[in-house]
Amino acid sequence: MTDKLMTQREVKEITGLADSTLEQWRLKGKGPKFIKLGRLVRYRTSDVQAYISGLRGFASTTEADTAKGQ
Repeated sequence: MTDKLMTQREVKEITGLADSTLEQWRLKGKGPKFIKLGRLVRYRTSDVQAYISGLRGFASTTEADTAKGQ
């Protein structure tokens, strides 16, 4: 079975990220992997899930703030 290809809007709904953030991340090579179909940008469901799964979890805001400085 192949991955569903999601639009930026669908990724935005799942992640809560702004369009501008996703666009900047694409320019900088950050965030979930994406593909281009002609001029269209699409995200594979598995790539978005892998990106989210790879994010570090924190037990407190202090821990998250400390990790930012590293």
